[in-house]
Amino acid sequence: MAAFRPSRRLGDELYDALIDLIDRGELTDGSRLPAENDIALKFGVSRPVVRETLSRLRDDGRIISRRGSGSYVVKKLSEKIDLASRIGFGPISSLDQIAKCYAFRIAIEGEAACHAAANRSAEDLSILRESLLGIGSMIEANKVGSDIDYQFHMAVTRASGNEWFVSAMLAMRDQIEFTIDLARTLSMSRSAAHIQGVQTEHVLIFNAIEAGEQEAAKAAMRNHLSNACDRIFKGPG
Repeated sequence: MAAFRPSRRLGDELYDALIDLIDRGELTDGSRLPAENDIALKFGVSRPVVRETLSRLRDDGRIISRRGSGSYVVKKLSEKIDLASRIGFGPISSLDQIAKCYAFRIAIEGEAACHAAANRSAEDLSILRESLLGIGSMIEANKVGSDIDYQFHMAVTRASGNEWFVSAMLAMRDQIEFTIDLARTLSMSRSAAHIQGVQTEHVLIFNAIEAGEQEAAKAAMRNHLSNACDRIFKGPG
C-alpha cells in the first residue's frame, strides 16, 4: 500500500507566509504581529486557523506571546531542542498503521483531555469554543472541515498545559491530519444524523473540559477516537 500524504492545509499556508515575512525582514526581530482579526482578514482564513498557526509558531520558537500585549517576532530560533523533530513518526502506509495511529491517539489525547479539564484557561476555552463552532459551520456548508477538526484536537492538547503532549501531537501531525481527513471524508457520504452524531462527540469533550470534569473529559475523548476508528473500519454504527 503506497504511503498516504495528506493534502496541504490552510494553517500550513499561513505558517509559511508568516515565516516568509519574518525571514525577509518584513516582520523584524521584536516587532509585534498584527492582531488576530487583521491576520485573518489579510490572508482570508478563520480566527481558529490564525490561533493554531500562532501556537505552532510559538512551539517552534519563532514568536513569543505576552498576555494582554500580543505576539512578537523572535528572529533567532530558540536554543532548546525541538522534541517533535527528534521523535520522527513515519508515514502511514497500511490499514494496520491507521489502527495503530488511533490506538496511540486514544492514549495521548485521552490523557491530554483529562489534564485540559484541570488546567484550561478562559482563553483555552475560547479557542475550543471557536473551533467547535467552526466544525459546525463546515457541517452546515457540507464541507469536510478537516483543518478545523485538527485545530480542535490541538486546542484540547494545548489546554492541558503540558508541552510533552503538545510535542507528541506535533511530531505525528501528518498522521493525525490524515486520519482526521479520512474519517471526515467518509462521513460526507453518510446521513446527516451520522454527521451530527460525530459533532455531538466533540461537544461532549468540550462540555467536560469546560466543567473541569477530568475523568469525563478523558472518557469523552477516548470514546470519540475509538468511534472514529470504528467508523473507518466498520462503517456507521
